[in-house]
Amino acid sequence: MKNLLFLLLIILSACKDDEALNVFIENETNRTNNSSQKQSQIPKNKLSNVSLYGTIKNGKGITIRLESPLILDKIALDSILIDESEKFTLNAFIPNDYGYYVLRLLNNSNDSIEIPLRGGDSIELNSSINEFTTKPRLSGVMWSDEANQFLEQKRNHKNDLAKYASKLMKQKPSSPYNIVLSKYFIGSEQDINERKIEIFQDVTMAFIDSFPKSLATKNFVDQLDVLVDIRSKTLNLSKGDYMINNAFYDVPEISLNTPDNKPLNLSSLKGKYVLVDFWASWCGPCRRENPNVVKLYKEYRKKNFTVYSVSLDEDDTKWKQAIKMDNLIWPNHVSDLKGWKSPVVPMFNIQGIPYTVLVNPEGKIIGVNLRGKELENKLKQIFKS
Repeated sequence: MKNLLFLLLIILSACKDDEALNVFIENETNRTNNSSQKQSQIPKNKLSNVSLYGTIKNGKGITIRLESPLILDKIALDSILIDESEKFTLNAFIPNDYGYYVLRLLNNSNDSIEIPLRGGDSIELNSSINEFTTKPRLSGVMWSDEANQFLEQKRNHKNDLAKYASKLMKQKPSSPYNIVLSKYFIGSEQDINERKIEIFQDVTMAFIDSFPKSLATKNFVDQLDVLVDIRSKTLNLSKGDYMINNAFYDVPEISLNTPDNKPLNLSSLKGKYVLVDFWASWCGPCRRENPNVVKLYKEYRKKNFTVYSVSLDEDDTKWKQAIKMDNLIWPNHVSDLKGWKSPVVPMFNIQGIPYTVLVNPEGKIIGVNLRGKELENKLKQIFKS
């Protein structure tokens, strides 16, 4: 699974406070629609035919239309009169990546259903005029079960849509129908909490894995950023502190050599709480902090805690001497002996040492630059019995 730390830092842009919730709710529709405005500019090899067909009971003579909604208007991709046998077939060339679309009946009530589509899909819909929005009975695509369940829920429990959308998104985080469900996921700012954000993060990561180049995936990343922005401001935290406190970031891999010149990957310690400690033999503050780290290691090493020391030394002998002199008794010591030119420096944005990163057993960062009493209190909180 890709590293959300760097994904968010590189891709995301923050939203203005007064726009944040509206941006979240409308994000998928608006952003996908922006791509529809430019659809004529998309190379033909990135477009494929989508086909929707089926039967609408009592729908004879009514127009059914496939739309790509726009902020101020709608693009009608195809429309047709339902024939005498109550059947219809719609075809349109659309992008091969998933996007948000609307299937609409041009009847008195202008009934419509929201669907995710990509070029190449072939979808069957069998319903009636009276049940078009609640029992469309979709089939032929991977997301049809979720769509049928949610649309029936819309009819029976209109006030619980946010709760039901959350349930479906949690059950199937990679379902393309989450493009639609995301519009119902949050009812108001008061609904945004850690459980909701965790569900949305799982969906975002699932889309990154399943549909890495899709505009819908970028939209989920952007929407996640908005949720975190709103929640962190509610708690009076910086966005970075909030995300660290809630274990959003995967720790980057470190693969350096031990004093015996054997490779030791940070990931080999997954399953433990790990203090990644950046230090050097020439660093006075690091050497003064070492007794505290030794003390905490002795106290918690039998409780699934260890230390992974990364030295910014350039002198092999001085590094080894300092390990021995300071009684750094844990076995995990690594360095590439490149000092500040080591690639770990920009990887962790290290501005000075000592510098620490606390990692949980799942490989998520749960603390940064903790030392002294602050580190002691954090470990007490984790290992309190």
